[in-house]
Amino acid sequence: MKKLNSEVLYISIDGIMEPLGHSQVLKYLEKLSKNYKINPITFEKKSNLTNLSSLKKLIKICNERNIYWHRIKYRNGQFGFGKLVNIFNLIRVPLYIFFTKNIALVHIRSYMPGIVIPILRAIFKFDLIFDMRGFWADEKHDRLNWSKKSFKYKFFKSLEKYLINNSQQIVTLTEASKEIMISDFEAERSLIDVIPTCVDFDQFSRTENLRKNNTLTIGYLGSVDTAYDFTKFFFLITQLQSLLKFKIYLKILTSKTMGEVSKLIPENSMSRINLEVKFVERDKLSEEISSFNFLGFYLKENFSINASMPTKIGESLACGVPLICNSFNSDIENIIKHNDIGLIYDFKSTLSEQHLEKLLQMLEDKTIHNRCSKIANEYFSLEKGADAYLNLYTKLISKN
Repeated sequence: MKKLNSEVLYISIDGIMEPLGHSQVLKYLEKLSKNYKINPITFEKKSNLTNLSSLKKLIKICNERNIYWHRIKYRNGQFGFGKLVNIFNLIRVPLYIFFTKNIALVHIRSYMPGIVIPILRAIFKFDLIFDMRGFWADEKHDRLNWSKKSFKYKFFKSLEKYLINNSQQIVTLTEASKEIMISDFEAERSLIDVIPTCVDFDQFSRTENLRKNNTLTIGYLGSVDTAYDFTKFFFLITQLQSLLKFKIYLKILTSKTMGEVSKLIPENSMSRINLEVKFVERDKLSEEISSFNFLGFYLKENFSINASMPTKIGESLACGVPLICNSFNSDIENIIKHNDIGLIYDFKSTLSEQHLEKLLQMLEDKTIHNRCSKIANEYFSLEKGADAYLNLYTKLISKN
């Protein structure tokens, strides 16, 4: 089997200096670099690149491993000029790496890096992993109102079809999206692997908190718009306030301000709710999540959501915290119902007596924290995810 002599080109628009890229890109690459030389191309925000202490720390991590990091400044710019520069670099840097390295495998994360693939394929021979992360063009339609008649939507749907049909392996986050690709794109089942978002158990684990009597702490983590409907989530809170005698603590961990969140909350709806809104650094998240009795959220239901599995799910479960969410796709419904780690709720009908019984039962269940952690390890473990990627790398590189 070829290992360190064969190199991998990994392309991600998400920067590894961002929390998402750090947890969902770098953590995997650190483990994969034990077997292969990895050449990641990432697009980093200017504000992160000027943070010299963080930059030096990441460079050191990469230098100590077989990670040859090519960082590109992500540009916004006016009149679309910044985007053109990004696309130019997205073509220029991979070409340079191909001409100077022994690249056997290209691993692209999401759709944008796919722009360069037809050009590379015209010149070089390599295998391709399309790590799609979601139905990206349809996410833009569902969340940002891209018209299906627009050039950009049609372009990325065409690119999507090309990548699905020309990849040696496809990685997606959910079984639901796998079935859609098989039925709608006629993709081969054997060429699609489901690897959900990962959680690092060295960073996320249970911190025991003693619950005060007659209190309930509901946590909310991350975005309050685009993919999410915060108004529907807050309907749950008003239901709990009217039906339970508990003092309710609502902890919203987000980059939004108290003022921005308050605009989404109906007036005079918080008579017995203690609201806290704050931003929490990633190294403090585990402790904060552990203080929740439940993590709640409502994801807008549409076509693209079939391919989504937010990172907060694995992180919450790793901290032993059960979920209250809608059935936004069949994967989450199966995980919650089959393993008894939360409540599926539609966020529009009145909470039934059965719902309330279930919530109270979970509050008193002494085993639920361990059960959540066990399911997090089974479905969302960084180690298992890295092993799955390693198997794909080995299968594709060893055949060349």
